[in-house]
Amino acid sequence: MKKFLMSVALMIMLSSSAGASDFRAILNSAPLTPTLTSFEPCNEAVQNTLARIVKPGMDTYDKVKVCYDYLIESCMYGDNRTMHGYPIDTPEEGAILAYCMLNEHVGACDHYSCAFAALVRAIGLNCYTIYGQTTRADGGYTGHIWTVINIDGIEYVFDPQIDDNIARGGPTGYYRFCVTYDETPGTYADFYNNHYFQPL
Repeated sequence: MKKFLMSVALMIMLSSSAGASDFRAILNSAPLTPTLTSFEPCNEAVQNTLARIVKPGMDTYDKVKVCYDYLIESCMYGDNRTMHGYPIDTPEEGAILAYCMLNEHVGACDHYSCAFAALVRAIGLNCYTIYGQTTRADGGYTGHIWTVINIDGIEYVFDPQIDDNIARGGPTGYYRFCVTYDETPGTYADFYNNHYFQPL
């Protein structure tokens, strides 16, 4: 019950308070340079997805939030190793993972992160994937991949898979939406840039 109440409080904060205003100001301040992947099927999936979820008049914050929400609301955590016959360990591997997630709506943390990175880079933000450790619900750490958006040299964490896991079909708490590592002490450890999506 406590977790549910905290989630509701965070949703209210995100939608109506200084928290949302701060996130909006941060994301809207970023210069935009739309970037596609080198894997055309992914680019088509990204453009089709953005055409469905992005509405006229949305600012950068709104666009990023609908991408985040889309992955949480339409995708689920699960085993997705099909790769559609495409090889792994190639420069396109991250784009292939994004393509699989956007088409099949099931995957692990790397699928969520690659799909978010591909969507947000197409909007124009410097989003890339990070590999390291994150805290487990039952204590300790586990291997994980998440994304950051770099704005003016500051890395803001966006981790839709963890927020999806925390929500478990309920309201999204946005615990890992546009937060710095300093704002989430001890949550992430031993991390470095992942090869799927490198900084722009």
